[in-house]
Amino acid sequence: MDYNTDVHTLLLSADFEASEKLNFNGGIIFNWGEAEMDNLSASYFEGKQPATFGYDHDLAFAVWEDNSDLDIEEIEYYIGCTYDFNERLTINFNASYTDFNDDEPYLYDTTGDLLLVNAGLTFRF
Repeated sequence: MDYNTDVHTLLLSADFEASEKLNFNGGIIFNWGEAEMDNLSASYFEGKQPATFGYDHDLAFAVWEDNSDLDIEEIEYYIGCTYDFNERLTINFNASYTDFNDDEPYLYDTTGDLLLVNAGLTFRF
């Protein structure tokens, strides 16, 4: 059995200090991934007749190679800011949007998008 995987990631990010107390950040992340299986064999079945219980073993191994294929693309955009009220108290806001594309769904299609927004308060003592 041969299983080949290719994964590529590109990250572009930037930080900007608007003032001594206010900072901004943002970026884009690209992910591409592909995987496939070739030359799957079931040599342990040769010369044997497994109990089928209504299950077609030949069909299962014939389509297994296609079911193992992966082809995904993901793009994530993110932005955030931090404001220091003083040396003990900081507030931050972050948002990200992810677009995920599954071109070879197997059990179920995971294509979709996600928006996350969060805020935080930090108190140092």
